[in-house]
Amino acid sequence: MKKNLIYISTIIVLAVLIFFVVRYFVKNRNPLNVDVSDIELNLEIERFDLDLIDANNSWKAIESLQEKYGVFFEIYNKEIISIGGIENSSYLTYLSTFLNDYSVVEAHREVNRTYSDCSKLDIELTQGFKHLLFYYPDENIPRIVSFIAGFNHSVVLIDGFIAIGLDKYLGKECQLYDMLGIPQYAKDEMVPEQIPIDVFTAWAQDRYLYKSESDNLLSYMVYNGKILYFLDAMFPDFNQARKLKYTEEQLAYCCKFERDIWTNIIENKLLFDTDYFTIRKFVENAPNTYQFGPDSPPRIANWVGLQIVRNYIKNNNITLIELMEENDYQKILNSSQYNPKYK
Repeated sequence: MKKNLIYISTIIVLAVLIFFVVRYFVKNRNPLNVDVSDIELNLEIERFDLDLIDANNSWKAIESLQEKYGVFFEIYNKEIISIGGIENSSYLTYLSTFLNDYSVVEAHREVNRTYSDCSKLDIELTQGFKHLLFYYPDENIPRIVSFIAGFNHSVVLIDGFIAIGLDKYLGKECQLYDMLGIPQYAKDEMVPEQIPIDVFTAWAQDRYLYKSESDNLLSYMVYNGKILYFLDAMFPDFNQARKLKYTEEQLAYCCKFERDIWTNIIENKLLFDTDYFTIRKFVENAPNTYQFGPDSPPRIANWVGLQIVRNYIKNNNITLIELMEENDYQKILNSSQYNPKYK
């Protein structure tokens, strides 16, 4: 009898323990960790930058390039590098002048060295677009092409294409960036690892344009928070600092001083400030966020916006698409019940 009681007690204890363990993991699991293994997709970057070099000074090759890349080829010539279309009899001369410019030649050399193998980038973009198809199953996946444009463009969206300016992602130690006078805080983000982040940021910003009747700091910070949450959904396995374009130290700063940051914004009546010069200091790239001193990371308001959005999702059972389509930023804040605690 005693043995039976011990046996039953053990079973009860184990059952209770399993219950709480399961509840803990259900409660704390990331809802964005969705299964995309059944989605068939295999993307590869089309190297327009290499094809263009090979086609230089040959009308026949240029015409083949036009046929292969369609509307992107036209936009590249007319809008990205601004040399006009192939209907111009001087087109080959203009193209040759561009391709033989010293900075472009050096950019090609660095791009060829940095991107001799794009397989890792192909895999990460494929995973991102698999997640996109999970949430947007009817979406047409664009062709991904690479180009060089004299350091003028990072990611360009054209009908049916997403184009990546590889010369904007040569690494923070690239000497060409020093020659161009690019500040260190900007160079820190011009690395290959940021390409998937910038591609999906551009996609989200194009699909969900910024709209706000108030046009204040709250609107910008929550809108940018939505974009960051979208990145969480596309890349749930990516390091959080990478998606924020932060170092681990910068991310730790935000987490440690979250309550102080929010209190500062509220007490200084900045939340509803409509002066864009002021707003830019909180949401755009810079060495730091001026309001919080030289040790602070840039774009702190965007990070706060992400925390507001996460609370909004958690407390209101909102889907990703419902979130992205919601442009009432005051509603998002109110419904989020955001109120960070001191840590």
